[in-house]
Amino acid sequence: MKIRVDRNDFLKELTLINGIVDKKTTIPILSNVFIKAEDGRIYIKGTDLEVGLTVSLKADIEEEGIVIVPAKVLFDIVKVLPEGDITLWIDSSSLKIEKDGRFYSVNAQVDDNYPVIPDYDFSEKSVILPKSQLVDVISTISISINNEIIKDKSLNGVFFDFENEKLNFAASNRHTLFVASYVGMDSFFDERENFVVSKKTFLELKKMIQLSSIDDELYLGRDGANIFFKIGSRILFSRLLANNFINYKSFLNPPSDSVEIIIKVKDMKDALKELMPLYGQYSEKVVFEFEKGYFTASLQDVEGSVAIVKKEVKYDGEPFKTGYNITHLNQFFNVVDVEEVKALMDKNSDSFTFFQFHKNGVDYTFLINPMIIN
Repeated sequence: MKIRVDRNDFLKELTLINGIVDKKTTIPILSNVFIKAEDGRIYIKGTDLEVGLTVSLKADIEEEGIVIVPAKVLFDIVKVLPEGDITLWIDSSSLKIEKDGRFYSVNAQVDDNYPVIPDYDFSEKSVILPKSQLVDVISTISISINNEIIKDKSLNGVFFDFENEKLNFAASNRHTLFVASYVGMDSFFDERENFVVSKKTFLELKKMIQLSSIDDELYLGRDGANIFFKIGSRILFSRLLANNFINYKSFLNPPSDSVEIIIKVKDMKDALKELMPLYGQYSEKVVFEFEKGYFTASLQDVEGSVAIVKKEVKYDGEPFKTGYNITHLNQFFNVVDVEEVKALMDKNSDSFTFFQFHKNGVDYTFLINPMIIN
């Protein structure tokens, strides 16, 4: 194999691949990337067996061939090279890399003994997903994906729920529930369809969208327990998690006696930031007292020190008090990129608080459990 390829184009694809390969694996091959040169293009693959990515790009191919090389080493080398064409070739069991007097030799495997990444024919059955809306959804609801090791692995992913022309996304960490709803989907499944995509797949999909050309459409296809996303010449594969996600819709009806409050996102972010100096392992509860026209937020640390801040709010009802875990609340307001959110609160703190907002054609609902106030 001997090829010349544009450094910037090559680095862009390696950036995506490097997020897929398993850097801490006990299976050495999974920390490598597979490269094949043929027909004027190079094809690059990376996988951790659960998630896989295949990309391709144009190259000047003098000699076709295959090589398997450590992904991180290759990425780190290409990253420090200057712009322009770089040359790669195989010599015995090494991959040689040269650019303007710079030379590297990397131990490599010259065969096709690489784990198989399933293929999918998108012309058979696929649906176009809304790219710009999906980037917002991934950036927003990911805060509620469970990170703990639990028996129910479905909570370690995101629930995709297709319902006619509507697509719902749901994520939960047992303390919060985040749901995003988009209306305007083309028909894909004969009946209602849903599945759980891993957190890694969800986040890697965002990177793939962000690196895509503006005119490239995002396609989704499913083959049994496998899911596929395609943008341009990039295909992301993932094995689905067990589909036993919680019945998220059963939580989406606020109590009839909930009070409605309009909160300016900046004011809430400022309030939480001003309380953080007293935040600690044993001082996670922020207490809110809502009155007409304003709220008072307070936090007390384990030694008895108290922080109190006061902000304006759109509320004209009777005074009441409620409390939340400041970490969960702070995570939510840090990802909300709108001016205001609507809050539906239970004065008795007996049920979820609903925070709702609309952005870029998507309706978002964030549910958080209040904490007991002594």
